[in-house]
Amino acid sequence: MMKMLCSAAAIALLYAAPAAAQSDPDYAPKLDTANAKVEGNRVTGVGVEINRTGYVVVHDDGAGAPPASLGHIKVDPGETEALSIDLTGEVGPNPTVMLHYETNDNLTYDFGPGSTDVDTPVMIGDSPVVAPINGM
Repeated sequence: MMKMLCSAAAIALLYAAPAAAQSDPDYAPKLDTANAKVEGNRVTGVGVEINRTGYVVVHDDGAGAPPASLGHIKVDPGETEALSIDLTGEVGPNPTVMLHYETNDNLTYDFGPGSTDVDTPVMIGDSPVVAPINGM
């Protein structure tokens, strides 16, 4: 009986952690590109912490200027390490990754030309959550 209670408590904590992060006023989604690098037609080694379903999107300029992107990957709430993102174009000298939230509940990345009101960038204040990829 005690084993079942401990298991139930552990499962409850797993599901409660993203909700707790969402309600924490000091919580801020994060990108970690310390180990990120471009390897052929993909970016590898990206880490992310996000409080709801979203996307890590690769942009080709230092500003992460939307809507042009070279690739993306869906991420679930919580912390994910060592992501590998397939690219669809040539990478220039200043690639970045940017976090976007899934906003229209279809689990498809829809942000782009003519569609900039859905799956929008994650913002902290007036700035998007963006990080450079230094490893080429």
